[in-house]
Amino acid sequence: MAGVAEYIKESYIELTQKVTWPTWRELQNSAVLVLIASIIISMVIFGMDQIIGYLLNQFYTSLA
Repeated sequence: MAGVAEYIKESYIELTQKVTWPTWRELQNSAVLVLIASIIISMVIFGMDQIIGYLLNQFYTSLA
């Protein structure tokens, strides 16, 4: 049981004294960057889906 207590103690020390946490401004900038990248990637995937759907529709209607 002493091993678990030592682990928790060392983890707390590392999280409070050794980890460099981002500032609020850095965190906001990162969140905005992730949001913009997500929107761009979703638009690309949506466009690819629409193009493939259109091509498949043209293909299947040409067979009929």
